[in-house]
Amino acid sequence: MASFLDNILAPFRRKRVSPTKRAGTIGTAVHGGYVQSVEDNSDLTGRKKFETYSEMLVGVSIIGAGVRYFLNLISKPEWTVEPPEDSGDAGQEIADKIAEAVFKMETPWHRVVRRAAMFRYWGFSWQEWTAKKMEDGSIGLLDIEPRAQKTIERWDLDEDGTVHGVVQRSPQTMREHYIPRAKSVYLVDDSLNDSPEGLGLFRHMAELSRQLLRMEQLEGWGYELDCRGMPIARGPFSELQAMVDAGEMTEEKRASIEQPMKDFIENHVQSPQRGLFLDSMTYTTEDEKGAPSSIYKWTMDLLKAGSTNLGDLNKTIQRKVREIARIMGVETLLVGETGSGSLAMARDKSNNFALIIDSTLKELAEQFEKDIIDPLMALNGWPEDLKPTLKTEKIQHREVTEITQALADMANAGAMLTPEDPAINAVRDLLGIPKITEEMMQQDRIDASLDDPEPEPPVPPKEEEQPEGDEDMPEGPATDGDEKDK
Repeated sequence: MASFLDNILAPFRRKRVSPTKRAGTIGTAVHGGYVQSVEDNSDLTGRKKFETYSEMLVGVSIIGAGVRYFLNLISKPEWTVEPPEDSGDAGQEIADKIAEAVFKMETPWHRVVRRAAMFRYWGFSWQEWTAKKMEDGSIGLLDIEPRAQKTIERWDLDEDGTVHGVVQRSPQTMREHYIPRAKSVYLVDDSLNDSPEGLGLFRHMAELSRQLLRMEQLEGWGYELDCRGMPIARGPFSELQAMVDAGEMTEEKRASIEQPMKDFIENHVQSPQRGLFLDSMTYTTEDEKGAPSSIYKWTMDLLKAGSTNLGDLNKTIQRKVREIARIMGVETLLVGETGSGSLAMARDKSNNFALIIDSTLKELAEQFEKDIIDPLMALNGWPEDLKPTLKTEKIQHREVTEITQALADMANAGAMLTPEDPAINAVRDLLGIPKITEEMMQQDRIDASLDDPEPEPPVPPKEEEQPEGDEDMPEGPATDGDEKDK
């Protein structure tokens, strides 16, 4: 017996779906090119969220330091263009031309890498490339220029989520410019959602940044209040008002007397000019004695608490900073700030962050091949089987002493290093000293050949001398002459 669900889904089950066609769609609503957000916070929706992220990047020190630390490491590795294996001279020639096109643009390649890597924080990054004709007649790249996230207003995409381009709003003219996907470098962090804008790390740090800035504001106010309390001013205000009512004083005169106290209360920040003159007249009794009291008519005091909470506030600030650093993976920047920690802990955190860098570099290389090398291959009409690949060295925490000790152990085991071994230049590079070039090694061979003495000619073997007489001669076979003598 068919269930209720079977009756509902039966029409869908009978419909055949081709294996070469998509059956579903993305989960992010995009209407008229505008991405629909489910955020409740208005500061994190539309173009406003990128302004909020920019304020976080500038106003929160741990975010600024962490992002720059990440970008400095991401731009450090060297990039190479390598031809496919067994491609011969033709593959090498194409790889050299692409390397020239990519690494000799108006914008240095490491800056292109830095801008593209920011997709991890913003959620996506968009850059536009412009082609040019090279001296040999091939098509190269003039430049790769960034397109700020906050200027991307609308998205041109299919129902299945394939992006075909974006509409950019010019900040100068407010005109719309369509940028096709085919001439762009586009990276998106779509691991947690399928929005074309992605979901970057800045979104995870937005609420923590707001709380951190609030805590720092309260801490600043505490210091401005001398870290103890709120100022309180006392004076005979009712007596002054009674004098005004009796016509003994004008309203302007009363206001001028009270104004210094009001100014002090409203502007109570610590400064070298902070001070106040007060009347020393005290209250007197109203009996026949008219004895003075010890209470001044004009006083200034602080509303004090039993103890300050700045210590707890500082702990809260430090906790928020650590949470943000943990999200960014830059906890290594905080190691040792409290006087505790170990070398093993710092090394472990550095290695973990290096893995993040290597993962990002891998994503960049894959997307650069798709968005840069593929168009260059098509524009020049080069065969697809000769397409080169982009390679980048890994970011690793290397200790020179560990490497040299490992090489020494290998040498003791019989694996001796020759002067031409690339490991020697790798160690010299880590030490920051010049590498050994091929010309230097060739000169060393020449010098060594000149210093070696010329080898002496070989001495021929000495012939054995025959003794005089026939006594010791061995007997040989008989000859005809011998027979005749007989």
